[in-house]
Amino acid sequence: MARKRKNQFIAAVAVMITLAGGSVLAGGSLDLQFEDATFANPLIIDNPYWPLRPNSTGIPRVFTYVGENDGECAINQVSVDDINYGGTYALNGAAPYAGLTAVQVVDTAWVFEDVDDCDPSVLLPADDAIEELTLDWYMQDDQENIWYVGEASRDFTDECPSLDDVPIGGDLGEFEEECTAGSWEAGVVGGEGDDAVTGVAGIVVPGDYPVDGDPLGNGAYYLQEVAFEAEDMAKILRQHAPLVVEDDEFADCRKVKEWNPFEHGSSVEHKWYCADGNGLVLIKGVGGGPTEEEVLVEVSPPL
Repeated sequence: MARKRKNQFIAAVAVMITLAGGSVLAGGSLDLQFEDATFANPLIIDNPYWPLRPNSTGIPRVFTYVGENDGECAINQVSVDDINYGGTYALNGAAPYAGLTAVQVVDTAWVFEDVDDCDPSVLLPADDAIEELTLDWYMQDDQENIWYVGEASRDFTDECPSLDDVPIGGDLGEFEEECTAGSWEAGVVGGEGDDAVTGVAGIVVPGDYPVDGDPLGNGAYYLQEVAFEAEDMAKILRQHAPLVVEDDEFADCRKVKEWNPFEHGSSVEHKWYCADGNGLVLIKGVGGGPTEEEVLVEVSPPL
């Protein structure tokens, strides 16, 4: 689940990608460029910390998250290989992205106010409560690094048309720029003039041995994306951490900090990716923005 950040220092992030160096051992930068990665099977995303794939019979999997804060109920569903929108996306950007195909994941966020029970089975479906819908694109390299290569985002807040008014893929007219501001694609230029930035893929979840067999250690950090309207960094806070949440126990989780390093006061999140077939199980805002928790409450069907 990508989080979009807006700021004026995106070009500086791109420079940082070029200059980053060091080991991926404790405290080092994961200095891996997309053009140096190899992709024998980019559509098979089976990194145990975030397995973005349908179950063994090919049925799409839906991850459902719930968060409550100040009377609001937030529900987020991540659908892998969603049959409604298609399961893959062909990148149209420049080399090294052109001609590659990515897994397309549908990420839908709803917000409800003044409800007695924040229960997805009761509240969904509810098109009139959708806050954002994105089609996110990922691929996995031969060392199990999951790359984030873009998204088609649509906002439904403020004056943005509802799904009833304009369906997915419909013409948004004058609302196109405002309501799809988070959209980007690796290798494609976003913005105009001095603000133009070419999208650069980043690693959203590394493998255990992401570069030349070097193990990933506590303190390792990496860029997750660079785009005109979005960028994020991540840092491994703890490897192989246990976690208990909602009466569920997870023995092997990777605790990660995600934030925008160039925007003062931007939101900071801690995320727990657990190697048990469920992947991302807990998101906790810890500063600079909403501080509620989002908890994985259901995965259907299992692997």
